[in-house]
Amino acid sequence: MAEDSYQDRTEQPTPKRRQEARRRGHIARSRDLSTALVLFTGLGLLTLWGPWAAARQKAWLSAWLAALQPGWGQPGEVWRLFHGVTLTLAALLAPVLLGLTVAALAAVALQGGFLFAPQRLAPDFSRVLLLPGLKRLFSGQAFLELGKALLKVALIGGIAYLTVAPLCSRVPELLFSDPARLPGFLGSTGRQVGWRILLGLLVLGILDYLLQRYRFEKNLRMTKQEVKEEMRQTEGDPRVKARMRSLMRQMATRRMMAEVPRAEVVITNPTHVAVALKYDGATMIAPQVVAKGQGFVALKIMALAQEAGVPLVQNVELARTLYKSVEVGAFIPTSLYRAVAEVLAYVYRLRGRRAPGGGSR
Repeated sequence: MAEDSYQDRTEQPTPKRRQEARRRGHIARSRDLSTALVLFTGLGLLTLWGPWAAARQKAWLSAWLAALQPGWGQPGEVWRLFHGVTLTLAALLAPVLLGLTVAALAAVALQGGFLFAPQRLAPDFSRVLLLPGLKRLFSGQAFLELGKALLKVALIGGIAYLTVAPLCSRVPELLFSDPARLPGFLGSTGRQVGWRILLGLLVLGILDYLLQRYRFEKNLRMTKQEVKEEMRQTEGDPRVKARMRSLMRQMATRRMMAEVPRAEVVITNPTHVAVALKYDGATMIAPQVVAKGQGFVALKIMALAQEAGVPLVQNVELARTLYKSVEVGAFIPTSLYRAVAEVLAYVYRLRGRRAPGGGSR
């Protein structure tokens, strides 16, 4: 994809797009960081474990040489020597190998976790074609990898030179001193060079991981149209959903309006809010809100009530409280019993009926 197409990708990637990229085996990962972590761990283990392991190996070899007898060389003696050497080396190298394995697994876990992507195992014949191969050879990614390789070579060479150059003045002294000092000097110098180079590679690995993560996030970004298409695929067409919600609201409104003629009273605000209450003392535990609305809906409720002969009672505070706190189909709370009972008693007096609770009002 052309570089200028990234200008249209202004939206953050969705979870679905991230999951699809991971399923295809695309995650932000740096091989340089993994290599640096493994080498850093290996050098640390050799520094800590190496002297003790070398001493143990030397002690075992000295004991074996001291036990040699004339006529040695029989098949059984050779087999015991091979078996002893194998077991000793395995015991001495096991902690180092185990540490390297743990470091490799940790490097993977820190960079997106473990990933199984069978699609990456499928053959890709485009990699053996000449024209796509030339495009990859002279692509921006290829030049980026070349630049990283040159930077690593320059870093390793520079660190090695800066570490070894100050020590060169000691070489003539060592040439005319005790030869036993030379291995210690070479070992100390090698450790210094190794640690410094690995620290530099570790820093480069971290920077490379941050670069890979930036490029990965950039490649995952989406256009507004892609986000809309994904929402349409996963959640359905927003226009269809909006139409369905509209139809459901219309059906609920029609059902609510059908209950208005059967209400006992409509409490108003007087024109902004209307709440219709229904109550039957023989079958209901409390008055029930069967319809409510504000604005145009309130005016329609009041018009239907007038047509059906349902009384309209103006009570601003009670109408607002019922509208805000009681849903359609719910019974009024106990805190409003007294206020609603007074309204119903007034309505029953107008109709000449008995008030709620059986007493005449």
